[in-house]
Amino acid sequence: MPLSLFVDALPYNEMKAHYADWQADMQLSELIPNIAYSSSLHWQLYCDKYPDDRGVLVDWVRQSEKNKVVRFLSTVLSPLDKMGNLGLLSKKVLCRYVMRRNAFANIPYRFRKDFSEQGTYLFWDKRTYRAEPIFDGYTVISQDEGHRSFELTLSLLREAVERGDANIFGVFGFADAIGHKCRRGEIYSARLRPYMDTLGEVITLYREKHPDEEVLIVSDHGMSTVERKIDLKLEERFGKQKKGRYIAYCDTAVMSIWCDDPSLEKPIRDYLATHTEGHLLTEEERAYFRATDRKFGDILYILREGNVFADNWFGKSVRKPNPDGAGMHGFWPEWEAKDQMACVALISDNHTLQEQYDYPAVHSLIKEIMKGR
Repeated sequence: MPLSLFVDALPYNEMKAHYADWQADMQLSELIPNIAYSSSLHWQLYCDKYPDDRGVLVDWVRQSEKNKVVRFLSTVLSPLDKMGNLGLLSKKVLCRYVMRRNAFANIPYRFRKDFSEQGTYLFWDKRTYRAEPIFDGYTVISQDEGHRSFELTLSLLREAVERGDANIFGVFGFADAIGHKCRRGEIYSARLRPYMDTLGEVITLYREKHPDEEVLIVSDHGMSTVERKIDLKLEERFGKQKKGRYIAYCDTAVMSIWCDDPSLEKPIRDYLATHTEGHLLTEEERAYFRATDRKFGDILYILREGNVFADNWFGKSVRKPNPDGAGMHGFWPEWEAKDQMACVALISDNHTLQEQYDYPAVHSLIKEIMKGR
């Protein structure tokens, strides 16, 4: 049983270019991500639980909101939907000062009652990850839990290593935080370096204490530079969104469309098929990603690397663009999208990595190494 580390959003090509000799005898492989975001991917990697298993694809699901206050405010404030940034700013005020949580995101008020936030992050709560048998027998140290700082998380990891724990599972989010705040390139690499160097020191310490144990490091996806914002102009083509006709939920790079009027489904599919900015999922692809449930949308459309939706219902900023750029993930997974590729790193005398992995194969590898079978 090893030291097993999960580093959210650590890209394969960054590891290959700058950390090939990070640890002596380290093997490195490329991992193609699955669809959706971390609230779904963590479960898939470590627990083999997919959207169809959990009832969640992205964080917000088309399912009636139960909170009466949210339902009331959504009704009375729906006229603000027509007022552009005023509607957006009102949601930010409500979330920060009234609800004190992300109760509205950027979902139009007129649709908010029909959505609820169902996404649950695997490593945010001890009761959640401790219910999963793969972590039995492990000292788990998660930066996600309580939104710990990197410094505190690393200190707890070091303490576990120094007291002699051999079976340790660590979760780190620094690569994801850095990647969202700047474009890929020299700035990104320079910001990542001190975190990687410090983490590498603890891995070296672990290896000195447990030279016969394996060390496994996995990420769920890479990070790509945001190049352009996309407006598919659905309302110009198919009319205003409303219940009884269609609703198109945009989550940065993922669009879920419900066609309450079945006659709209084929025209919308045909229209999306003409756009090369993204990929229209087939039924076979939805079956592969185990996201067949229609609660995720009658239509799923995922943007290709570098594109994000201009109208983002998950969250939208009115600030000026960051001069260092921005990064994102969750794009359509294809091998050409190199910045999107996740990584698998392994130090082992017992296992030899393949050159490339997909999620089912890497889950089998994780389970075999972490559970010793």
